[in-house]
Amino acid sequence: MKKHIIIILSIFVFTACSEDWLTVEPSTALTPEMAFQSLDDAEVAMNGVYSMLFTRTSGATYYGADIFTYGDVKGDDVRTFEPGKRTGSQYRYIETPESSTSGFWTRPYFGLMNTNAILPLVDNLPATTPAEEARKVAIRGQALALRALFHFDLVRIYGPMPANGSPNDNAAVLAVEVIPPDENRARNTVGELYDQIIEDLLAAIPLLTDSRVTDGTINSWGAKALLSRVYLYNQQYDLAFDMAEDVIENGPYSLLTYEEYEESWFEGYASEGIFEVVFTPQENSDREGIGYLWEPGGYGALTLTDSFIELMEEDPDDIRNTVIQDDERVIIGYEEEEDEDGNIIEVPVYRQGYVAKYPGKAGESTRINNSRVIRLAEVYLIASEAALKSGNQAAANQYLKELYDIRTDRDNDVGDVDLDRILLERRKELVGEGHRFFDLMRNGLPVIRTGDDHFALTLELQPDDYRAIQPIPQFERNANPNMDQNPEYGD
Repeated sequence: MKKHIIIILSIFVFTACSEDWLTVEPSTALTPEMAFQSLDDAEVAMNGVYSMLFTRTSGATYYGADIFTYGDVKGDDVRTFEPGKRTGSQYRYIETPESSTSGFWTRPYFGLMNTNAILPLVDNLPATTPAEEARKVAIRGQALALRALFHFDLVRIYGPMPANGSPNDNAAVLAVEVIPPDENRARNTVGELYDQIIEDLLAAIPLLTDSRVTDGTINSWGAKALLSRVYLYNQQYDLAFDMAEDVIENGPYSLLTYEEYEESWFEGYASEGIFEVVFTPQENSDREGIGYLWEPGGYGALTLTDSFIELMEEDPDDIRNTVIQDDERVIIGYEEEEDEDGNIIEVPVYRQGYVAKYPGKAGESTRINNSRVIRLAEVYLIASEAALKSGNQAAANQYLKELYDIRTDRDNDVGDVDLDRILLERRKELVGEGHRFFDLMRNGLPVIRTGDDHFALTLELQPDDYRAIQPIPQFERNANPNMDQNPEYGD
């Protein structure tokens, strides 16, 4: 049997807490009715879908780390610490079909096949009470929302951004049902994927709870926040603004106060937390996770660029400086201090290259941090950018000012903000969270790197450069003769 990722989950393998509720068999031997018979089983299966966002066995892949490092080191604010580190290939744009970050392809398709197996089965489960019906509705809503997230990550990694290409450009295979093992499908277009993503999120929102959740599941506000991001990428700015404003004005979230900001990174689901992947001492990405990749005493694979450090130093009142910390591997000078005996001694001054947004929850190690999929501060920035691009200057000013004021603990005159000002605020707010490269590409802007800290790798990568999107993994093309490659990566 062919084992390309498009169809592998048609065998209904659910990664979940229970090991005995489902006998794993080939799809030719397993009927949908055998997969699960109760709402309890369906909820276990849904847990398996959430686990596709990281999985213990491949923790760095996807929302364990790689989706964040990809969006950061391909930009201009974060770089790999040194050429041999594990983020080196992403940073240097040397991915090939044989050695790409293939988890960006495999993990979403594992998740998609799980959601597509769950959806028709849960509809047929009996619900004899209102509470049971509510559970069915919630499972369906979560499956649709996660199906949208999986497709969104595929389209923004394997297809050109709407600002840089055509809706008819190929991206990835659209998977809205379990695809039979003998069916080799060609890639769908960027436009087709965005249409499905939006359709799924709109369908999910009324099915999901409006209550605030802190358990790693997605609620209606999480789906709305993600939809505002999708609309922004897809250049539907009026809709992006409306959705973002709804979350800001009506959702159960609030921006962190100036005093709360630094400590908020030591907890999960602070007041800005909308949708997070939850990690615990029992379930986490271990040394493959994003916290350990940043920690100088861990893998230390990542560091800030000199230009970004200088940018943050321009405003010492900005509370976001508190997560820009010493990297004790890099001494940049010495200063004199008086010790307890009154003697003058020289102490090292370290480079401020460590983004301490993943310090470990509640005193745990840096291996145990929630991954923030989307939080309220980003929604404010989406609202500001979408308002600007749809001609609502007052709202663009308002939402950027509200965020900037609370981060600096002062009243700022931001004037009439423009795109450069909004992108500057996104850099300062979202560094280390995987956005900078995508922000440049979706706005049709180049990645420009200068300075000695880039290992002499000066770069000006335009949005239409073939390296701006990933190659389709070679193992997938070997298994599926209908799978074409992205341009300039070979036949």
